[in-house]
Amino acid sequence: MSLTVTDLTAAYDRLRVLHGVSLRVDPGEIVAVVGSNGAGKTTLLRCVSGLLPPTGGKVLLGDQDITRLGAEKISGMGLAHVPENRLVFPSLTVEDNLQLGGWNRKKDGRYKERRDQALELFPRLAERINLQAGAMSGGEQQMLAIARALMADPSVIVLDEPSLGLAPRVVGEIISVLGTLRDERSLAVLLIEQNLRAAFSVADRAVVMERGGILTEGTPAELTDDPRVQAAYLGGSASTMAEDSVDRVAHAVDAYDEKRTSR
Repeated sequence: MSLTVTDLTAAYDRLRVLHGVSLRVDPGEIVAVVGSNGAGKTTLLRCVSGLLPPTGGKVLLGDQDITRLGAEKISGMGLAHVPENRLVFPSLTVEDNLQLGGWNRKKDGRYKERRDQALELFPRLAERINLQAGAMSGGEQQMLAIARALMADPSVIVLDEPSLGLAPRVVGEIISVLGTLRDERSLAVLLIEQNLRAAFSVADRAVVMERGGILTEGTPAELTDDPRVQAAYLGGSASTMAEDSVDRVAHAVDAYDEKRTSR
């Protein structure tokens, strides 16, 4: 199943964050979205997975319009979201986290099959199946977050900064698993990453975001020496977004989430 985003716009109250973003991820393809802090990458994923209603544009899952659907409905239709900072349930065991990940599929009788597939991808989790998630390392928690998402049997998986704060060896393991999901399971994978090297090592195509829009896109080989990509990371035009602008985006996100959860 493909994921198609067309002319997407989004805002937190009056602060507009996305400006007409369009991209497509096909089955058996990894598309990486890279860019500096404040570029709008996480907001894009929140819109795609139903956590933030867009102000304009369209999101399609296959041929189904999911633009205005909530996160639970979208998850049941085949899109799994692995959030930034993992967000596993720390007081629950690995087994319990996996069971919660498959909640939408509990009636199909395939829990054990999906569990075995997830543990095959991450053998370390099998050794810790009865351990509380909060007692594991950051890398192991990231593996659990991905395994938990796979328990929903998705056709599309979107991941927000899965390499954040992890040792290079663990990043390599996770990137390898993403390649397996593409090559052996034909998932459509949308990967948000700050780690340019990790993203380009596995992506079929990459999209560079800046200031809430798309700066450029292409294959990793095409983008590696592109001066606009260097600017998005090392200064240039991206540096004109001052740090206080990034802070205002973060503050707006926090205010929006607090308002949504208090309803």
